[in-house]
Amino acid sequence: MITLSLRSLRAASRFQGIQALPLSEVKTHFVFSQTPLFRYASTTSTLPAKTPRTHPVNGPSTTLPAPISVPERAEGQSFFPSYALTLGKAYLTFYKTGVKNIYTNFKLSRGIQHAIDAQHASSFSAAVASASLTRSDLQLLIRNWHDIKRVPVFALVLMICGEFTPLVVIALSGVVPWTCRIPKQIESDRRKLEQQRSTSFRELTTVPPTQAGVEHLGRTQLLHISRSLGLSSGIWDWVGGLPTSLLRRNVSRRIEYLALDDGLIRKAGGIKDMDVEEVKIALVERGVDILGKGEAQLKGDLNAWLLSREKASAEKLLLTRPSVWPVKMKPQEKLKL
Repeated sequence: MITLSLRSLRAASRFQGIQALPLSEVKTHFVFSQTPLFRYASTTSTLPAKTPRTHPVNGPSTTLPAPISVPERAEGQSFFPSYALTLGKAYLTFYKTGVKNIYTNFKLSRGIQHAIDAQHASSFSAAVASASLTRSDLQLLIRNWHDIKRVPVFALVLMICGEFTPLVVIALSGVVPWTCRIPKQIESDRRKLEQQRSTSFRELTTVPPTQAGVEHLGRTQLLHISRSLGLSSGIWDWVGGLPTSLLRRNVSRRIEYLALDDGLIRKAGGIKDMDVEEVKIALVERGVDILGKGEAQLKGDLNAWLLSREKASAEKLLLTRPSVWPVKMKPQEKLKL
């Protein structure tokens, strides 16, 4: 049985391909204060009225970056200071919206947390088994926890730099909440992760294990999964990587999360109703390259993962490319779940 708490889930774990800070411990209780209990239906989440409407397979829209409107540069307009300040104000508005969404997500997550604490002894697996937790709810909890940890440092940067914040945070993705990441930053982080993954695959020479379970993985395999998924800072590579015990713990947590997430995707009806950005996030979390791919191919890759998981362990899939998975999906093939 998988028993996960919010602290044991590495939401971003390069959550969409960006560097996440390590969690300090695994606990069986969530970290937010409790609020009045809400109940959830088996197929749709019945969050309070202010909850952003979404299909239960997708995370709430407030957990993603808001659209950003970049003003066009007028003919003959100097870049600095005129256009630079106008551009900075547009980004400042974007960041303020992102921070507001974090607060919205925080308020919404407390009701879900209280329900799981009160009705299921803080067990995610029990909540899923009783149809009390949808994937949308799970992603709200994970992404909110990911962002909340980054608010203090990011807020300080925002107050000091103001309109010039984009120039500073582009090199500090690890301190930026997901709701405050601009498209260029997201693409850059994903590209870096894919390059790191490609290098790691070239250096991987061991054969995938025949038995399921993180305990059967060697250090080389653990290092590959950690690098492929971005589970630890690249700084560790300068000293030979994380200690094996920490590597095994981080990889184990990610695999437990993926098993839970896979099950919730299936319960929500599969990938057909998943937004393309949600598919991208899910694939990055599973160590699959996404850049340069269309929606059909992206959904085909995620579908291939879900179907392959019925025939192979997550450890084996994470140590191999989609081209050699037990189930290989072509973009033009009909998606089934």
